[in-house]
Amino acid sequence: MSAIREKTYIDYSDVERYYRIKEEAMLKSKQKQCKKESAVIQFKYFVYVAVIFMLALGIIFNYAIITQRKMEINDLKKQITILSKQKEDVVIALESIKNSNIIEENAVNFLGMGYARNDQNLLIYVNYSGILEENFAYENDVNNSAFLENIVEKTFALLKNEGI
Repeated sequence: MSAIREKTYIDYSDVERYYRIKEEAMLKSKQKQCKKESAVIQFKYFVYVAVIFMLALGIIFNYAIITQRKMEINDLKKQITILSKQKEDVVIALESIKNSNIIEENAVNFLGMGYARNDQNLLIYVNYSGILEENFAYENDVNNSAFLENIVEKTFALLKNEGI
């Protein structure tokens, strides 16, 4: 007989022993199969839990990003309100600086300036030559644009010379 037949050779004289061995073998094979199935099921559960955990982490991470963006938006809104208040203050200050009454008050109070008296006024008499009279173009229809340009030029020339 071969070695394989010797392994499978069972003593049939003892039937109880035969059925017990057969039953134990079947139990062992069922236990192995249950262990394999149990391992597969446990692996499936582990994968499911891992996927759910990753999804939960993704949701929490995205929620954190959304919250951070909302906080940045709130900070920017606060800065906008602060800057708009500063702008209003600057506009008010600019309007007060441009106001002629306030300029007059500051000149009187801080600089000690007052209105000029008659003895402080200086009147200047200017002799116009014939050339200047021609340049001013007193004729009605001659050249009105040249007339206005000459007046503006002469006015600015006087202001430059006077230092005004």
